[in-house]
Amino acid sequence: MLAADLLAVVTSIALMVGVVVTPLGELRVLAIVIGLPFVLLVPGYALVSAVFPRSGELTPDSETGPSWLGRLGGSVAGSGIAIAVVGGLLDFTVWGFERTAILAGLSVFALVATTIAWYRRRQLPTADQAGFDLDSIRSYTRTVVFGESAVSVVLTLVVILAAAGAVGVVADESTESGSVVELYILGQDDSGELTAGSYPSNVTVGDSITTGIGVGTSRSPFDGRVVTRLERVTVDGETVTVSESQELDRIDIRVPAGETTVTRHTVQPSMAGERLRLTYRLYRNGSNSALRQAHVWITVEPR
Repeated sequence: MLAADLLAVVTSIALMVGVVVTPLGELRVLAIVIGLPFVLLVPGYALVSAVFPRSGELTPDSETGPSWLGRLGGSVAGSGIAIAVVGGLLDFTVWGFERTAILAGLSVFALVATTIAWYRRRQLPTADQAGFDLDSIRSYTRTVVFGESAVSVVLTLVVILAAAGAVGVVADESTESGSVVELYILGQDDSGELTAGSYPSNVTVGDSITTGIGVGTSRSPFDGRVVTRLERVTVDGETVTVSESQELDRIDIRVPAGETTVTRHTVQPSMAGERLRLTYRLYRNGSNSALRQAHVWITVEPR
């Protein structure tokens, strides 16, 4: 049986998935009220629970029992790690760093971490297992109210609220700045159909490369453009440096509210090289800042 804290994590995941896959996700206030605490705390708490299954491992000094402050603070840091991991993995997929994909990825991350936490706790004696029940919550509340740890709790909550405010500002600006929720690239298979994963890997200079550019919007119509470039890049750890860039085409994109369009597009690269980056950047009309970016890696042989 799951401890109360792990059960709360699973319940939060189910609630988040329910919001993402239903029209409730289009309600901005509801999406922020539910999504913000989820992103800020839930994946991180699941990660901390998986790494520290024993009670008191994050307790300051030599205290025993549930380490509320340590786990609460660790949850914020852990969520940052989870977002970085999920975002890095999604960068190599057709979905990219998109809201629904990020939330789905964080949900899977939290569920896997919760399963690991449950398993690791089961290997320990019951008295040593981390977790919270109603009695421990009541006891800790009395300690906070009447003990010397109240200041520590207040300071921890201030830090968490400040972090939540910062994330909220970013989320609010992101929601305001554009309703485009996805940009993805499809490849053309042998039958001429556009499918995910059918990207060309080796071509020759002058050969035609046909892809499908998918753009979806959630709340309002979108008018903009996609700029396609072939880039020679150097990757050093997490640093990507573009040493040569060739613009291949610009495509006007118009998407009605709440719909997705796929535009068939053909380019002919004239720059040869190994592991070149064919990049698609989505811009709103009147803006020079890309809203979304997607890319595929190809090798172009000289003719």
